Amino acid sequence: MAEKETGEVTSAPGAGNENLKWYVVHSFSGYEQRVLKFLEGPLALKFPDRVGRVLIPVEEVATARGSKRTTREKKLYPGYVFVQLEISEEMVLDIRSMGNVSGFPPGNRNYPQPLSDEEVRRVLGQADGRESPRIVRVPFGVGQTVRVIEGPFNNFSGVVESINPERGRVRVIFTIFGRKAPVELDFSQVRLV
Repeated sequence: MAEKETGEVTSAPGAGNENLKWYVVHSFSGYEQRVLKFLEGPLALKFPDRVGRVLIPVEEVATARGSKRTTREKKLYPGYVFVQLEISEEMVLDIRSMGNVSGFPPGNRNYPQPLSDEEVRRVLGQADGRESPRIVRVPFGVGQTVRVIEGPFNNFSGVVESINPERGRVRVIFTIFGRKAPVELDFSQVRLV
């Protein structure tokens, strides 16, 4: 199966070939999709049953700016495309001659070496979301002072006690009438002072 960056799965000609091994193709940064299309298209047609899955591992990153939350996909390994191949000398020459490809990672310049089983499990686990959870960029940390910009505590300042990135919530301690009051707020409701 060939997996595109968007997560769509299409059938690959070499899906049943047990001699396929995972290799890394080094592309120019920003051209990973073009390399993926070349590997899935012309290369797979020229070498039927010798090209398997093609993968650009991505992770979902959520950011909070103002009252807006945005989610985007970020490449885990910019400039690298992972592909299953039953490799041959002619195939290596075709991949290296493609525009936007600088070859195989350093150390594999003469003839590409397949990834180890451990490396493959790690990369596939990250691509499927099993290994690392969604990453949320938070512009403040525990112990920092923040100001509430909306809601019932608008214009109050407090200290961050804990952050829950999975839920997009932050626990802030306010001092009200000389007593400490913990309040849980959404990331979009607070700003770093």
